[in-house]
Amino acid sequence: MADENSCIPAEITAGDTATWRRTLALYPASAGWVLAYKLVSRTAAFTVTATATADGDSFVATVPATDTATWAAGQYQVQEYVTLGTERHTIGVTALRVLPDLAVATTGMDNRSHAQKVLDSLEAWLESKAPVAGAMEINGRKISWYPLADLLKLRDRYRAEVAAEQRSGRPFGARILVQL
Repeated sequence: MADENSCIPAEITAGDTATWRRTLALYPASAGWVLAYKLVSRTAAFTVTATATADGDSFVATVPATDTATWAAGQYQVQEYVTLGTERHTIGVTALRVLPDLAVATTGMDNRSHAQKVLDSLEAWLESKAPVAGAMEINGRKISWYPLADLLKLRDRYRAEVAAEQRSGRPFGARILVQL
C-alpha cells in the first residue's frame, strides 16, 4: 500500500491488485466525501472509487486484480476528484503507466522505450556501413540522404536518452507527473 498521503501509484501492473491510501484534510471521508479516480488512455477509460477506512478520515482505493487485468498496458491520464452530494472538486491530474502482465503473455513483445527503438535502428543502420541513410518520403517531403555526421549525432542523443532511462530504473522510459 502506498504512503498515507499518497496519490494513485505511478505504475500498476495489469493483473495485480492495486491498493493505496489517501488522506485529504479538506475533504475527510468522515464528512461523507467520496474519492474517485478517472483513468483515461487513447483507447479506454476506467473509474476507481475509494472507500472510507476504519479511522473515518482517510480513503483507501482498492482495484481488484480481475479489474486491472482488463487494463491495456500504456500511459493513462488520471483525474482525482471528490464528491459530496452535488459538490465536486478536482484534487489533481497525474500520469499512470500500466505495465503489461508478463505472466499471461503468449507471444513475445517489444517493450523497449521509443528511445531504445530509435537507438537500435540507428546503430543497425550504422553497422550496415552505409555512408548515408536512404531515400524516404514523409508527408510529401522527400529526403534523399542523411549525412553520416548527422546520424552519429542522433545516435549520441538517443544513447544519452537511453542511459538516462536506465539510470532512472524505468525500462519503459520516464514518466511525467502533473498536479494542479
